[in-house]
Amino acid sequence: MNSPALLPGAICAWLTKHRSCSVRHALACAVLHPGVTMARTHQTLRLSALLFGAAAVSCSDYRSEAAAPHHDIEIVASGITYVDGLAFHPSGAILATEEYRGGGLLRVDPVSGSYTRLLRDLDDPDNVLVFRGSVYITEEAALGRIIKIDNRQQITTFATDLEDPEGLDVGPDDKLYVAEHAPNGHVYRYALDGTRELFGSVQDGEGLRVLPDGSVIVAETSAGRIARFLPDGTKTTLSEGALTSPDGVRYDPVLDRLLVTEDAAPGRMLQVDLVNGGITVVATGLNAPQTMLIEKDGSILVAEQGEDRILRLRPKEQAQ
Repeated sequence: MNSPALLPGAICAWLTKHRSCSVRHALACAVLHPGVTMARTHQTLRLSALLFGAAAVSCSDYRSEAAAPHHDIEIVASGITYVDGLAFHPSGAILATEEYRGGGLLRVDPVSGSYTRLLRDLDDPDNVLVFRGSVYITEEAALGRIIKIDNRQQITTFATDLEDPEGLDVGPDDKLYVAEHAPNGHVYRYALDGTRELFGSVQDGEGLRVLPDGSVIVAETSAGRIARFLPDGTKTTLSEGALTSPDGVRYDPVLDRLLVTEDAAPGRMLQVDLVNGGITVVATGLNAPQTMLIEKDGSILVAEQGEDRILRLRPKEQAQ
């Protein structure tokens, strides 16, 4: 990644006031579309890419100062432009998306960090999910969709008519759930035959995770809120007021905890109590952290988008 360009003070002030996603995604909105709310900045990322290439843009030349008191931090892979979604491949490799127009899907070796490009020329690929031998990817575009790659490597469109779809997960009912990153966004539930039903409404939904009891967790980034939908679709608030631009969410079934990242620079990784919504800081100083994965030994993988890399947070008692 090239060094970030510096923005004029007036634009910096605007971004600071309206930040609902990482500053690097906000340039085109502030410069080209000043009347558009920050919740729509992901749609204009492609415009800033045309103007500035892959360079990050920020109000300060922020570089990651990742720190985690109870974890050792190591770099798994670097040089993955706008890395965002992460999922485990059945082989044990990591699948990673590149969130920009023309981005693709990579298979990353979790030991060596080497990677192979599996797909390219996607439209802002965001979250990725592996289920029953198929790979599902959300394309975060105004006319967004979910694509499916089956076990024969056939690529088809699983779902269309979505507005900036992001978070994607499968529930205990074997249905797919997706959240839209839009001011009046929705959470939809899909049967595997593509049949869709409305599950709930969200304000700029990003990360989504279905818990074992069937409740659905959604990060509402512009509201700084973690919403919890009960299995019947009733919406409640799990946590609000202590988060800045919540993005990725990941449930850890071993420790029965919810992890959340903040799409900010600096951003944090937080643990959210599933009963009372209390916040515990896991890591600080991250540069636009996105999706997470939990490895078998309890280590946490996180896509640090602002640094184009994947980090591993290994519990200190397990570090070698």
